[in-house]
Amino acid sequence: MFGFILRIFLFCSLIVLIQASSTRAQQQGLVEISADTVVELGIEKLVSLSVKVTNASPMSFDGIVSPETPQGYKKVGEPSLKIRLAAGAHAYFPFKFLILNSAMSGKGEIRFNLADPAGKIVSRSTALLNLPAVRASGLLIATPNLLLKNIGDSLNVKIIVRNAGNQKEELKVVAAFPATEGEGKQILEQSLTLLPGSEKEIYFSRIITKQIHQLSSFYINVAGLYKNGDLFANGVAFVQNAAQERQFSAPAQDRLLTSRFATDQISLNGQNLFSDSQSWQLSGGGAAQVGSGLLAFNVDAYQWKNISNKPLISNTWVNYEEKGYGATIGNITENLESFINGRGIKVYSKKDDDIHGIEFGAVQRSFNLLGDNFNYGYAAYARLNSYPLHPGAINSSIIFDYSPIDQTRSILSSNTVSVFNRKTFSLNFMGGGGLSQNLSDPQDIKPSLALGSNINASLGKYTLTSNNYYSSAYYPGIRRGVMQFNERISRYLGKQYIWMGYNHYSFDPQYQRGFNLFQRDYRLQRLELGWARPLGTAANLTLTMSNEREQASYNFVNSGISKLNSFRLNESVNWHSTNFKQNIFITLENGFAKYLSKNELQLRLNANWSHPFFNLNVYYQRGSFLIAESIQNNPIDDISRLSVSPALHHRFFKQKLKLEAGLVYYRDAVFGNNITYTIRSEIQITPKSSFYVGSYQYQYRNQFAQSTFRSLQAGVTQKLPQPKAHTPGKKGDLEVLFFIDRNQNGTFDAGELPAQNFNILINRTIFVVPADGKIRYNKMPYGNYVVSMPLQNGYQVDPQEIAISEKKLALIIPLQRNGNVSGNVSVDYQENKSVDGALSLAGINIVFVNDKGMIRAVKTGDQGNYSISLPLGNYKVYPENRTLPLNTLFDSAPQSIAVMSEQNTQVGEIVLKVKEKKIEIKRFKN
Repeated sequence: MFGFILRIFLFCSLIVLIQASSTRAQQQGLVEISADTVVELGIEKLVSLSVKVTNASPMSFDGIVSPETPQGYKKVGEPSLKIRLAAGAHAYFPFKFLILNSAMSGKGEIRFNLADPAGKIVSRSTALLNLPAVRASGLLIATPNLLLKNIGDSLNVKIIVRNAGNQKEELKVVAAFPATEGEGKQILEQSLTLLPGSEKEIYFSRIITKQIHQLSSFYINVAGLYKNGDLFANGVAFVQNAAQERQFSAPAQDRLLTSRFATDQISLNGQNLFSDSQSWQLSGGGAAQVGSGLLAFNVDAYQWKNISNKPLISNTWVNYEEKGYGATIGNITENLESFINGRGIKVYSKKDDDIHGIEFGAVQRSFNLLGDNFNYGYAAYARLNSYPLHPGAINSSIIFDYSPIDQTRSILSSNTVSVFNRKTFSLNFMGGGGLSQNLSDPQDIKPSLALGSNINASLGKYTLTSNNYYSSAYYPGIRRGVMQFNERISRYLGKQYIWMGYNHYSFDPQYQRGFNLFQRDYRLQRLELGWARPLGTAANLTLTMSNEREQASYNFVNSGISKLNSFRLNESVNWHSTNFKQNIFITLENGFAKYLSKNELQLRLNANWSHPFFNLNVYYQRGSFLIAESIQNNPIDDISRLSVSPALHHRFFKQKLKLEAGLVYYRDAVFGNNITYTIRSEIQITPKSSFYVGSYQYQYRNQFAQSTFRSLQAGVTQKLPQPKAHTPGKKGDLEVLFFIDRNQNGTFDAGELPAQNFNILINRTIFVVPADGKIRYNKMPYGNYVVSMPLQNGYQVDPQEIAISEKKLALIIPLQRNGNVSGNVSVDYQENKSVDGALSLAGINIVFVNDKGMIRAVKTGDQGNYSISLPLGNYKVYPENRTLPLNTLFDSAPQSIAVMSEQNTQVGEIVLKVKEKKIEIKRFKN
């Protein structure tokens, strides 16, 4: 009996199993999922997709929808969605995904899998995504303040490079360490590849030499470059010598003064000594603090052997600046629409970064400060400089000129306005006009006009530049009778760079008194196509095809208009060593030209090899590249030129003796040959004084004559003190005692010891705490300063503001043990209830408050994680509401933590809630 019942049970179970399998098989073909086929994404960080599930089977369906995302995409809420669908029904289900910083640009896929309760896949669908490329790399100087300690130590600069864009980047970071006596700046380079959303730490190191250690402070400049050479970021590390006591100086102002008056030295040089053409030159410049202002000077004077000759004094002036105003007297040179050069005076107001606001000047035109034997006339000008990057900024100038050379007096006005100045589009317009009056005929007045525009635009992957200018024939500026168009369009194709350009230049000025130029009615048109690409990380190759059409008339040639039509290919290769101490540059131009019904070959080579001890330049030309070259030579002769110039240079005896030797050989098929030998030695007598002696011999030879000339030179150079920025107003002295606060109570108790060998920052100035724990900062201008100490050996001083408002100020600051605290933030998102929003977890402020009311905060990263170093003690932890993502809230109580020494304290997960949708319910009456 039992066996019969068992057989009945097994038979029924088999029927049920077969029926269930049949039902699942039917549903597997009749239940389908479908998603959007192609989704074009923008700059949004949250993307919404809907999938449609269709149940064409005769039974209801229970299942699970699970998305598979590519790198950089994260589903909001639960990883999968349970669904129930009646027989013959269909429904749409929304999904939301965060686009993280690690998402890669271009095409990607989100695959939706529909499975039954047993986990078997019954249907699949794929949504194709297209994320536009965004380039956003940056770098951070992690060690912005460095300390010089001992000779022979390593000076290390830490840099964090980030790729916040969405495409893989091949980057190059270059660091420039300061030049020391006898060598140029040391350039170091590192290349790296970063995926989207990633970052990498790199280090640049240099051994501290005796020369570097003698510097009180200097800057290390760091630049980040894309593979095409475009700059994406730069920064500066400030290096200071170790000191426990300093006197206040403004480093940024000192740096500006040093760059403006970079010579800071005076030199006396003798040329052609012990000969009839002997001469002396006095040159140099510098600056000094005078009262609350800055007095600067420059001198460049020549005196020949015959003392009765008038000295030639040029580029010699005295300048004084104070409180935003300045004046210069002496030689005045200004490159305006009309060139200003002579002896006179100018006064100006000074804005930041050495940009003159309003400026007035007047000069007697002269090449010599002591005057010339000829009357060149005089000029006066006024100009206004606005900040160049500000849209709507206007730069204007007005110039009055009296010129006996062309027998005119004129007035000219020029104005440039910035219409747009955005990252991807800038537009400037220039407009000017003038009046010229004939001095011999006051009724002869010529009006004139000048117009111009500059456009720079980025259109997708293309870059467009357009520079255009026109001036009428009597325009009294240096660009008289000019028409110029420069158009260029370019783009990158991966590592390759291509461009096309067109240039037109015409020059045909007119003068009221028949003043004629050597060259007139000149026109040049150039069309070019170019291609360039890097060869590895240290070399570049450039190819350019061009067609040039040149024509001109010359006043001494009776053949009318001369024309030159040429087709050329330019090949260029440049290379540098990994330490930038060796450079090779080679460019070759070759093609054909037609001039005076004659076809000729064009060939021109320029090559340079630069080495720390050796330099070689080679130049070769065959054929005319300009009409002027053919006019200057016999048109029937082929032009052939060769120049070779090697040079050696090296330093001996710990950089104190410098020797240089070289020669220049030049051969011209028409004008003959010459060779020049040079030798020079320079010895450093003291750290600020040097003496040199040198000689050269020049030999010239052609088919008709030959000659030789020898010269002996000697001179001495004395470095001048560098100017220090003067800070007006009251000043005080600061003394700070630092101690190890063992009991963490903030008080210097009995038995506690002074701190030592810690690096303290007051603003950006570094101090080394000595054995007595006291640092001193003297002559500080009254005001507010920030004292801080980065984490060192488990101790840290959080930034705290102090006020200098009296002659003497003494402070006591504790160094307290710190512990590390970390945690993360998440979002509770529910598909059907939560409102939409960009749920980015980056940039949320996490606040820590201890028992004494001390408040600290840290921002979250892209994944919602955070880490901070805090003094030991008990803290309340919570997120700051104003920094939460839109439509989220934190309604839990603050968490309590205890920060312990030498261990990491983990904060419990902070969960943000997303606000619920408002569901409007309508009721209808029958």
